Amino acid sequence: MSDDKKAKEAEFYRRIAELRSKNNQFPWTSGEIPIFELPKEQTKLHADAEAEDSHMSLDEIERRVLMDLVAPTYNFRTFYKRLNYELKRANRYDRALSLLVVAIDGLTDIGKSRGMEVHDNIVAAGAAVMLTSIRDIDLIGRCREDAFGIILPETPRSGAEVAAERIRTRLENYEVVIKGRSYLVSVSIGVSCFSGRPLVDSGYGQGPSVEDVFACAAEAVMFRMSNGGNGITFADELDMSRR
Repeated sequence: MSDDKKAKEAEFYRRIAELRSKNNQFPWTSGEIPIFELPKEQTKLHADAEAEDSHMSLDEIERRVLMDLVAPTYNFRTFYKRLNYELKRANRYDRALSLLVVAIDGLTDIGKSRGMEVHDNIVAAGAAVMLTSIRDIDLIGRCREDAFGIILPETPRSGAEVAAERIRTRLENYEVVIKGRSYLVSVSIGVSCFSGRPLVDSGYGQGPSVEDVFACAAEAVMFRMSNGGNGITFADELDMSRR
């Protein structure tokens, strides 16, 4: 990586760290600063609603460009761009990478029966728990109304198992109180893993596409949701079951 690209990368992480700190997204501070079949009509993937508003500060415009409008996470555009970058880096340098897609069980029904205010409060509360459950080098973004993606750089399958179970258990029967009413939350998690491939075997720059890696995790989470939720499914387990 050239010095110019390294400088741009460092600047990206510095700006993101500042945004996270400003929004109190982490319960700690870091001394080091290192980026489904999606039903678009149901998502808030693009934070461009009022980006041209002349009354908004530069900080607020930047926040809307990078961050989700409800949850204290990246929006899908930023998240997917970083997933593409991290996967290319993992392939180029023969590094492991894992992707979690975490869906809040039953959220659509809650939204229909209790309204979007309750829906959005549960989304924000669930995202806050996820943020306290990951490392500061991990990246989380909202992928659709009820689901988040979490990129785990330098993480093989064994590490993804630990991370996914930590998130699942912390959110299992997690209680969100909204206007005096309690809502219990659980999550379904789909996982896809890239183990790294030596360049002599795969060829320079070759490897699974970002679309393939995301689609595998999305398929796994949909399978888990349709089979009771509150659990973890790895994409390679689905592959094995079809043989």
